[in-house]
Amino acid sequence: MVSEELGETRTQIASLEARAARLIAEGEQQGVPEAEGFGSTVAWLVDLTGEPPYVCRAQVALARSLRSMPLVMEAFSAGQLSVSRVRLLAACREWVPVAFARDESLLVEQARALAARVLPLALSHWRRLADLDGAVDAAERVFEHRRLHASASWAGMVRLDGDLDPEGGAVVLEALGSLSRPTREPDDARTPEQRRADALVEICRRHLDSGNSPEQGGERPHLQVSVDLATLQGDGLVDLEAGPITAEAARRLGCDASVSRIVFGPDDVPLQAGRATRTVPAALRRALDRRDRHCTYPGCDVPARWCDAHHIVHWAKGGETSLENLRLLCRRHHRWEHDHPPQRWRE
Repeated sequence: MVSEELGETRTQIASLEARAARLIAEGEQQGVPEAEGFGSTVAWLVDLTGEPPYVCRAQVALARSLRSMPLVMEAFSAGQLSVSRVRLLAACREWVPVAFARDESLLVEQARALAARVLPLALSHWRRLADLDGAVDAAERVFEHRRLHASASWAGMVRLDGDLDPEGGAVVLEALGSLSRPTREPDDARTPEQRRADALVEICRRHLDSGNSPEQGGERPHLQVSVDLATLQGDGLVDLEAGPITAEAARRLGCDASVSRIVFGPDDVPLQAGRATRTVPAALRRALDRRDRHCTYPGCDVPARWCDAHHIVHWAKGGETSLENLRLLCRRHHRWEHDHPPQRWRE
């Protein structure tokens, strides 16, 4: 009973998606967005639905494609094709429009019958058979369709969305895979998705730490955190450009960073700014690297050059920046240490 009801619901959802696509296409053809004062169909849809631009952009693109795919639209409206399968068919039409019009009936039948894992392979094979020269040319031109969107989301996270050509995508997948393999640590409960997210952040951190980034305004690219002393010593939130972080996260970032003291007047006007100084001087960092050699979390062997110098008792709470009060931690275990009681390190 549940399976039947779920299947019927999925059919209804697909049918409604098709209806929405038809209405978007009709609205655009009739000039509704311009008549209502919008500069584009996407802007009109954003205002109408409240969805983010990237969602509306994809919906408009699909609605435009469906105007030239009558058999796909018929199956879509009947709830026989999901929106994801329709998007695959739309991509095929974009690359080989003449052959698609000729073989649309066959492709719709395959989209109805084939498993999700098999359908993309079948469509790719069809493209090669339909127009080998065009498929080769498309493979060469696919690089032009690369894109990446990165922006702060409404939920206080940073959203990434994009497409890479096969060569560039293979490089990224290999790089992510090299840093996201499961560990043998019993307390590592991260999902594969979380490991890949951590890997991407780590790759970007290592690039910034390498010193090879071009300067901006006379400085290397860096993460800037402004926090008052009371918050740094206690609890609360600190605002970053991408969203808020906790005071504990600010202390973690301040463990091994450049710190500048700025004195503000009663109207929040800066009165005095001190020089940026490293919390862990270079000579002390060299001694720490030589002593610890790698991350000091049990069983972790991330090399010293990719580790932070962690203050066991944070300097904002009176801890000394000395060899005895420092230890190397990789970025993931540095976060762990700040999120858990320090007693775990006392042996």
